[in-house]
Amino acid sequence: MKNLSKRALASLMALSMLAGCSQAAPKEEAPAEEPVQEVNPDAIPVEMHAIVTDAGQSLDKMVIDFGDKKITGVENDTFEVKMTSTVTYGEAKGQPYAYFDSETPIPVVKTETNGGVVTVYFQQNYAGTLNWLAEGRNMPAELAFTITQTKDINELSSDKRELPFTAEYSCAATSYKDLIDEETAKFEGVEADINYQFHKGTNDKLIVWFHGNGEGDFPTKDTNNNVAQMLANRGTVAWATEEAQEVFGDASVMSFQAPNVWYLAKKDNLLETAYNEIQDVIKANGINEDEIYVSGCSAGGFMTTRMIIAYPELFKAAMINCPALDIANLRSETEDATPTDEELAVLKTAKTKIWLVQGETDSSVNPEDCSKRIWKILTDGAEVTDKKFEGTAGIASGFTTYETADGKYKLSLYETADVEDGEGTLGDTRPMGKLVFAEDYNQDGELEEVKHSDHWSWIYTLRNNPEDAAGEHIWQWAVK
Repeated sequence: MKNLSKRALASLMALSMLAGCSQAAPKEEAPAEEPVQEVNPDAIPVEMHAIVTDAGQSLDKMVIDFGDKKITGVENDTFEVKMTSTVTYGEAKGQPYAYFDSETPIPVVKTETNGGVVTVYFQQNYAGTLNWLAEGRNMPAELAFTITQTKDINELSSDKRELPFTAEYSCAATSYKDLIDEETAKFEGVEADINYQFHKGTNDKLIVWFHGNGEGDFPTKDTNNNVAQMLANRGTVAWATEEAQEVFGDASVMSFQAPNVWYLAKKDNLLETAYNEIQDVIKANGINEDEIYVSGCSAGGFMTTRMIIAYPELFKAAMINCPALDIANLRSETEDATPTDEELAVLKTAKTKIWLVQGETDSSVNPEDCSKRIWKILTDGAEVTDKKFEGTAGIASGFTTYETADGKYKLSLYETADVEDGEGTLGDTRPMGKLVFAEDYNQDGELEEVKHSDHWSWIYTLRNNPEDAAGEHIWQWAVK
């Protein structure tokens, strides 16, 4: 990956083992005082834009509007932008709990000037708007920016002379709410017994998304954020993109946030609560009860599985990614969170067709005890065929798709790179590696290879990548 500092690379490597992580990691020690953002009233205001990448929301660009001036002479090193993000909550409210301090400027990858508007583009995976807490949560942060013009730019006069000048700049953004993000703007937060983000579509379809473990709320800290599930990865916004709309139409999207963790689904009555809220959305938005789709990743894949077991007639299709069945008892501190074989057998009698997706290795949840376990029960006694797909441009990992003759059940396992033995969450030794993708984080129009944790297989589903022998992709299969 180009244009990343050693510090940023280290942060990304450390976070690659965590489900749905944002880029910014907490330091070992927090600053003594909460950062204060001073704004010069005479400074030129700056807009900050963000984008939700596969690894979380990150700054994308800043836009400076000089009004009637015609600006020239702006280069990549003209502006230096630093960002500080801080998390405070609970008993320590007002005191920094975790923070990211950009000791070096955010990398600028290109600049554009159009009359009096200057756009400065950033390395997209450097400055995240969430912080990863030691307790295993992605938490929205308080933001502060320092913007410095390091050399003169020019104002083009009416007689075509270039008049050099330097100015002061300010950004009033103090959280993700103040950033311009076209994708998250499509959603509205809804407070309920289980909070959720909601995109109201224009057709009669509904897509339900269950996030991974790192995006749950933090009840003991009274955070009530209802946004980490949208900002930590593309698991929410992907369903309302133009690409998704080409397949699902403008479907409504309902993205729940667990009050704590989905592994408490049975203990805390989350299944019935989620069902009731889905029914409320169906009634309020004219949703066709035969056009409800569900997808989830990791802990959300566990929750998706549990929802189908509890309500086998609710969903038309399920796209289940790396379902964390094996660690459910451990994470919930109960003995009945992980579904039994008898409970999983209900999936075979459900209306719901199921496509499972996971890496051939998975450093967080063991494929043998998760997707492969479900697959074995679904296909018991059935004829299964398979087809291997080579890696393609933009989606670098190859995969093999297994499917039943009637097409109701499918399993795609993605090849992993850099495989070596490691210790799993439950103390077992098994192969672990990396999933390979291609990104354009430096916004130069060319894809570059990027490796993420072998747990992050949901990225492929969110890109409509898994494919079957007939050439049908997972989203098209879902709506068929």
